[in-house]
Amino acid sequence: MSEDRSQDFLQIDREDLLAVIAMRFGKVPEAVRGQVMACEDGATLERWLLVAANAPNWEIVREELTAGSGAFRLVGPRYRPVVTDEEAVVVPHQHVPEEN
Repeated sequence: MSEDRSQDFLQIDREDLLAVIAMRFGKVPEAVRGQVMACEDGATLERWLLVAANAPNWEIVREELTAGSGAFRLVGPRYRPVVTDEEAVVVPHQHVPEEN
């Protein structure tokens, strides 16, 4: 794959990730936006996108953004995108805390 094409795919992944964060948690902090835009690793962007889509709260997303490339398994009670009717709970929209 050409370098230009690879960069195009990375840019699409970055934009998708930022969109998911904004939809789920509100305004994306500038530090997070900068970190996402600086990422050059497609696997990391993909992992962050899965976390942003599945983590139940902003704190877990924030943790994963700083976990480094060694974190790769998104399993356990922290990541439960599918629940049964008995387990379902209503989670109010969570806003990202403002950075100082």
